[in-house]
Amino acid sequence: MFEMLQERLMPVLSAANARRMGRAGLHQPCLIILTGLVIQLALGMILNLYIALPAAGGRTSYLREIETAPGLLTAHALVAVLILATAGILLLRAVALRDVAVIAPVAAGLAALLGAFAAGEVFVRNDESSASLSMAILTGAALLCYICLQAIIIRQRPAAWPDLK
Repeated sequence: MFEMLQERLMPVLSAANARRMGRAGLHQPCLIILTGLVIQLALGMILNLYIALPAAGGRTSYLREIETAPGLLTAHALVAVLILATAGILLLRAVALRDVAVIAPVAAGLAALLGAFAAGEVFVRNDESSASLSMAILTGAALLCYICLQAIIIRQRPAAWPDLK
């Protein structure tokens, strides 16, 4: 089983493979993150407007919160973990490319995601409106970073104008 797992993960985490694919190799994980962020925004709005969150204990672990929370909150947390994992892999690939124009939005996007994740933890524990607002703003910032990354990835030089003689 370890060999099968290693066989599947090595191409994803390989710096040589990332350099071989170039910027095009960042396209799919970026789309996964963007799709996940849209799902997160929808789940977050539903949770904020329609679902009453149970009060969390001050010493409750993250896994215990997921286990005892409403189903939508659990889905929201699990999608967040998947987005963070994908963003981490994307950062590793960007660093392997050694392309500053790509590394900057990826790192900023991951920082915004980590901030939103932390704000979400504060919101679940304390039910503070400011934490909810921070989570939404940081999610929007992450969306903007990954949209800019998509623009950088697919940007190509314009074709030369034909001679008009």
